[in-house]
Parts: sequence; structure tokens; C-alpha cells
Amino acid sequence: MNEAQTFINLEKFMSSVCRKDYYWKNFASDYDQWLDDARAIYDEELEYSPLIQAYFDLMPERMDWYDQGVFDNQRVFKDFQTSLRLRQKCFLHDFADKVEDNLDELLTYFDQLVGKHCKLLLVRVDLYYLFEHSPTIRQFDRDIKKLVNRIQNRDRMFKNQVGYAYRLEQGGKSKGYHCHLLVIYNGSDCYRDGYYGHEIGKLWRDEITQGHGYFHNGNHSSHKKYYESLELLGIGRIDRKFIKSIKNARKSIRYLADSKKNNQYLRVRLNKMREFSKAVFKPSSRF
Repeated sequence: MNEAQTFINLEKFMSSVCRKDYYWKNFASDYDQWLDDARAIYDEELEYSPLIQAYFDLMPERMDWYDQGVFDNQRVFKDFQTSLRLRQKCFLHDFADKVEDNLDELLTYFDQLVGKHCKLLLVRVDLYYLFEHSPTIRQFDRDIKKLVNRIQNRDRMFKNQVGYAYRLEQGGKSKGYHCHLLVIYNGSDCYRDGYYGHEIGKLWRDEITQGHGYFHNGNHSSHKKYYESLELLGIGRIDRKFIKSIKNARKSIRYLADSKKNNQYLRVRLNKMREFSKAVFKPSSRF
């Protein structure tokens, strides 16, 4: 079973239940259609988004006696609908606020790196899984921790990294759990950004996920040429002497904290699991 896709399916169902034109008498039979799948992925130790949690709370083995009326009483169902719509709205509002805070942190962090290094090399890699090998959220968390450990220890292709940031997301059938990764190198020592992007992708695909992953190298020459033709290239080698390059780079890295992707949040999380993270800036007198 594809856990990530099942959560998306459950959320779509519960979202349709929240619509004002949903016929309440259909809820019991519609709910039962997803029950086996829900039981297969439920884990009481994990945290869920409101629509998913609401489904789990109504499973027969978990449901409180006073919630039983949601299936056979129109007034109770309507109250449930109203409450759930409000909870989801608040959840999305809080998520949007968090993304905005992340963006402020990310841009401040980037500006600090620009002030410290006269040249930077920005490498963007998007990391996914093959649909047929989509992991559980626990496996995804382990894989990300392995990757971050490699980055922090400056292992192999990360030897000259001076910073990094990443965002964890969950998409539909083509993406599932995935990670948008930015690794920043000392541009005075490194210049082969396409090579670094490919090596990071290979590390994810071949070693960390044991062949179950795939990747998109944002620094591939064909990808860069497209943005270069539009004078919007903001990855690769960045020289702080050129204001246009810095401006483009700031635009480019915003994808790690893009508020427009408000449907890409994780529907399930481990306790204290962060959807956005970055390295801690370490100031020095070196320029």
C-alpha cells in the first residue's frame, strides 16, 4: 500500500464531506469504503492534519459514544461539518504563517552567507521516490536524517558546502513524500554545480533509498539555459559583486518557502518533525 497516496485519498474524501452540498445520509456508507485502508496506515503515535485525524477519530474502535450520531443524525453531522471546516481553515492559516516565517529565515540566512563569501555555488536537487516504492513517513524521516547527516559531516560531495536548507512536502500520485534540497558551496573553490547536483541525486537514489528513489537535478545545463535565456538564472555560481545575480538567487531559493504551494504540506508527521530546516549560520571574519 502507498501510504502517502492513501492519506491524500482520505483527505480528498473528508474534504468532500465538508462541502455544504454533501448529503449527510451518504456519510456512513461512504466512510466505510475507506475503513480498511485507514486501519492499515493508522499509527496512534503520529500526528495528523485535521481532515485525516477526523477520519481516524470516527473509526469504530476509536469513536466515543457521543460521536456516533454523526452517522445517523443530521444535526450532529452538520455540527461535525462546521467544526471540521473551521479546524482545517485554522490549520491552513497556521501553515501559511509558518511558511512566511520560514521564508524570512531563509532569505536572512542567504544574505548572511553572501556577506561571508564573495562567491557561492547554489545547487538545487528535488528528491522523490518511485511510486511503487513509496515509503512510510517513518522511513522517509530516516532517509532525510541520513541525508542531512551526510551534509553536516561534509561527506564526499559535501566537502566544500557552507550551508543548506530543505523543505519536506507531500504531493499526489506522482510525488508522494519528497524533499526540495538546496546545498550551498564555497563558490571560490567549487564551480561544477551540475556535477554536484547529479552526485547528490545519485547518493539519494543508490545509497540512501537503496534504488527506491529518483531525483531532479535543477542544475542540469538544459534547465539552467532556459532560465538564463529569460535572464532569471539564480542557481549555479553566484558572485556578490553582481546585484542581478544575487536578486535572481533570492527569487530562486524562495521555492523552499513558497506560500503558493499550500496543498503540499505533510498530512502526517512524527513528533517534532520539521517540514522546513536549514543550517545554523556561523559568522566569521573571513571574506
